Amino acid sequence: MKKEQLPFQALTKGYVLLPKNLLMYSLNQKENNLTYFDAFLMVLTKVNYKDNIAVIRGCTVECKRGESLLSCNSWAKLFNWTTGKTRRFFSKMEKENLITSSPVKYGMKRIKVVDYDLWTGKTSHNADLKSRCEEQFKVFWDEYHEITQLPKMNIGDARKEWRKLSQKERDLAIGKIYSYCESVGIRTYFKNAGNYLKGQCFYNE
Repeated sequence: MKKEQLPFQALTKGYVLLPKNLLMYSLNQKENNLTYFDAFLMVLTKVNYKDNIAVIRGCTVECKRGESLLSCNSWAKLFNWTTGKTRRFFSKMEKENLITSSPVKYGMKRIKVVDYDLWTGKTSHNADLKSRCEEQFKVFWDEYHEITQLPKMNIGDARKEWRKLSQKERDLAIGKIYSYCESVGIRTYFKNAGNYLKGQCFYNE
């Protein structure tokens, strides 16, 4: 591989699980000898692993999974390159459709890795399962509170318990809400949504 050649067809041969910290450690040992490919790996380690909010001079800016808000100068320091070489690197990556970039306030630039989920081994199947899980949770959340007439509170706790359930248990959790309410009888004693899931009250006789 030539020094400034970027990876082609890199996503067609499967994956090797490698700890992010180990990769960062290895790259940091190279000092000023980073190739363009090394720099691309560095970008993969520095962009967000999950959606986040950055605060830039008092202003909040959304920075999603697979994105970074570092300035060109900051990237240059990470690569131990000149700013000119760093700009040429990002320009080449953008032409190869490995990243997209857009300006942000105060000289910052939003760098987004194209197909970040694929680069990190997250398949579309897993994304579909997560989407289905969330959609079904919304159905449960709305139906539970419509039937019980309890206030919608602590959605985070309920979502956390929902994700622990199997698909069969999720179906039961929705289908058994009426039965649960009838067995308890008095609304004062109804559990909130999170505790209903945590206690697996949908298995109650």
